[in-house]
Amino acid sequence: MITEQDYKNYFGVDTAPSNFSRLQFLSLNTIKSIITKPVPTSTCPCYEDFKKAVLEQINYYDFNSDLLDSTKTSGYTLGSYSESASESETSKSIDRLSPVAYEILLNCGLLQSQLGGCCYGKI
Repeated sequence: MITEQDYKNYFGVDTAPSNFSRLQFLSLNTIKSIITKPVPTSTCPCYEDFKKAVLEQINYYDFNSDLLDSTKTSGYTLGSYSESASESETSKSIDRLSPVAYEILLNCGLLQSQLGGCCYGKI
């Protein structure tokens, strides 16, 4: 979906992060966990903006690597006993989302619960 060259062109830099593939995977999964519409396809008018949101998230993770190794856990298991955290996965993802990526997704209509927005007849 997004290449290292896309990253370099978008941010106007000569190199992409050394762990670009990992950051791309994590960024895309973070965004997919919070959007309320399907992931846009290349025929969608906001596809390019969606890609920009992923690029912004990659950059955000690159500069805030502590978010990747968060000490927050979603639960634990000890023997046959298991406990999970009460905080939802979506809430944790939003806490780790780039503010710029959030604005892009919001403007595309990918974070709205009502019909409309990207690829649904309204931009």
